[in-house]
Amino acid sequence: MIKETLAALHQSERPVIIYGAGIRLAGAADEARSLARLLGIPVAPTWGARDLFPTVSDILCVGGFGTHGTRAANFAVQNADWILAIGSRLDSKATGTPRDYFARAAAIFMVDIDPAEIRKFGGTLGRVFCGVQADAGMFLRDTIAEVRRGAAWPDFAAWRWQCAEWRRRYPACRPEYEQEVGINPYVFVKKLSEHCLPGEIIVSDTGLSLGWMMQGFEFREGQQFVHAFNQTPMGYGLPAAIGAAFAQPGKRVVLVSGDGGFMLNIQELALLARHRLPIKIMLFNNGGHAMCRQTQEQWLGGKYYSTSVEGGLSFPDFCAVARAHGIESKQLSFADRAADALAWAFAGSEPMFLEIKVDGAHRLVPQVAYGKPNEDGGPALPREELVEQMIVGVVE
Repeated sequence: MIKETLAALHQSERPVIIYGAGIRLAGAADEARSLARLLGIPVAPTWGARDLFPTVSDILCVGGFGTHGTRAANFAVQNADWILAIGSRLDSKATGTPRDYFARAAAIFMVDIDPAEIRKFGGTLGRVFCGVQADAGMFLRDTIAEVRRGAAWPDFAAWRWQCAEWRRRYPACRPEYEQEVGINPYVFVKKLSEHCLPGEIIVSDTGLSLGWMMQGFEFREGQQFVHAFNQTPMGYGLPAAIGAAFAQPGKRVVLVSGDGGFMLNIQELALLARHRLPIKIMLFNNGGHAMCRQTQEQWLGGKYYSTSVEGGLSFPDFCAVARAHGIESKQLSFADRAADALAWAFAGSEPMFLEIKVDGAHRLVPQVAYGKPNEDGGPALPREELVEQMIVGVVE
């Protein structure tokens, strides 16, 4: 398959490489970066590989794509004419539904260790699709060797420029967000990424906090992003952060969680406090299960069953709970105090608790609804603008 894949690349003008969690499982992160840089091809990581390419310093990384991806990454993937997906199941979170809308002008070459993940496509895409069962690391090493033996490769400079232009035009943290008096989650996540050092461990619970991190956090070299990606269990964050702190003693761990997820294992603050683990907790408090509310808006006409205070939820004074466990805490409500609050939280090696008050109306932007192609995430762009960005045409 390697020769066929590279032969098709010679005919391509808009190639994209998709890397998934299989890269990490194969211990092939270095090879993955090497292949992309050797060919000069933009990379779109799945949630399970989001930290493999630093978005701060690597111009090839277009960001996370899919139903919860950024506009820039989805424009790159959806306009591609050649895709090499390695270590990714290309599940519905990546492709959207129906699957036929995914990268509809692209020849797709898929490498996965599980043949069932390849068979599930079974000719349903109606275009060039080639799948091979292989270990991601072995495939990458063999492909790199083949590339180095081959003739000169096309220069995709114009395509790289276009992908960079989409990132510039459609940032996760839009300029108007910076003007808000209250805390915009995308602004906070951007500031948080500026405080996290290369090589640190960042942990996220599920829900909107994970979505905001996936879209807006600017990863640096060597950072490890720990989350339960496709399983998305609420309550994962705090136990995972504690586990990471024990696994790598002395290394700072940053936990980002929502209020709903944090409530499921809030008692583990006792373990964190007892061992004085260097965990910095960033708690988004938006008064309920906002990711669930976003789904209820899409499917249930905004009937918020069991996802808000009005719908039956109740929450404690989080800062008081943290202090009761002997952990310093502070609440942040205004954007102009975010930098000072983060400096306070990141000072020293003691556990710290920062509660970020967020308006419950904030949502994941964009998010692709069922039945829509990935480039058409809501809130929808003006139709003329969408048509202008879609080289391959729009779905009517």
